[in-house]
Amino acid sequence: MKYYTVENSQKSIFKTFAIYYICMAVFCLVRILASVGLIAGGKVGSIVFTFVIQILILFLLPLFLYCVFLKVKPKQVFKTCNFNSINFVSIIISIVIGILCFIINIAVSSLFNGILTYTGYRFGSSGVAGDYSTPNFFLDILLVAVLPAFAEEFLHRGIVLQGTKHMGFKRAIVLSSLLFGLMHFNIQQVAYAFVIGLILGFVAVVSKNIYPAMIIHFVNNFISTYIDYASNRGWIFGDIFERLQNALSAGNAIGIIVIVSISLIVVVVLLCLYVWLLYKQSMLRKVKKAINKVYNDYSYNYDSPVVVDKDQEIKDLLEKNTLLNLTYKKMDNPIDIVLPKEKYRYKVKAIDNLFLWGSIMLGGLVTIFTYVWGLL
Repeated sequence: MKYYTVENSQKSIFKTFAIYYICMAVFCLVRILASVGLIAGGKVGSIVFTFVIQILILFLLPLFLYCVFLKVKPKQVFKTCNFNSINFVSIIISIVIGILCFIINIAVSSLFNGILTYTGYRFGSSGVAGDYSTPNFFLDILLVAVLPAFAEEFLHRGIVLQGTKHMGFKRAIVLSSLLFGLMHFNIQQVAYAFVIGLILGFVAVVSKNIYPAMIIHFVNNFISTYIDYASNRGWIFGDIFERLQNALSAGNAIGIIVIVSISLIVVVVLLCLYVWLLYKQSMLRKVKKAINKVYNDYSYNYDSPVVVDKDQEIKDLLEKNTLLNLTYKKMDNPIDIVLPKEKYRYKVKAIDNLFLWGSIMLGGLVTIFTYVWGLL
């Protein structure tokens, strides 16, 4: 088994945060140029802007920087980010989790927007009539659902999460989620983006695969885009929010609170259930693969004086390729069953967090600006 040295951990964490800071700074600069009119506006300008952000800044730029800074080839980057195969059952489970995440997204954003309204924040409007044609619907699916699901997950649940996992899985998930929320540069989006980021990070770690997170991200954004078009085109479920609002307004305040609370509890329980099912699917495949590798890749000579411990080899492969804690030590709470502590956790130094704090400050300041002045 190859051990991850302290030196490699330090270089990986420091350079990962440096890569992220550069991407965030470039993203911020492009947003500023767009806000002051130096980048072409209109529909074409918006399409070009989205492609520049998602493809160039959030995908190709971090990919290039990672290859240069850590001296690896693109193929190794994708391997590090856990671009692994995924079966049909896992895809279906991920879709269901995406639907549940959308419901949680609505709950968190409604609560946070209520807080913003209470503090005097005014929600702006573009004042421009939207184009709700069918071709534009498919274009928006590409721009709002497909590209962000790929590029944003590649950067946050790929490069950042995997590049900092030796700080500890839990800390890496929280930090990648925080950066994910701040990179939206929008006070209205930071809260729910952070919460959804936690779920996406947890899913990416327990499945040891980035594709479920991408699918969940896509489903969440797809539903949001579909409902926007459906409400204006009269499609099915287009009036779902209006009906829900009318149903809630017909009851008393206590009844509404009880109904909403019970509904959220059910959603959270279902979310935990389906994440567990995804974990079982992922682990089952890896366990079978590890066992087959040991028993099929080696030919044993029983006359040889060398004794091969096949059980130990299976254990080593499982611990290397999955998150299974086969020693069952240092499990502080039930979540450690599917999210155990990193075995060789690197003790982070102040210098390692230099670019992390730079990213948090930059993202935090711009987010505050959107709250105070409505910039960007």
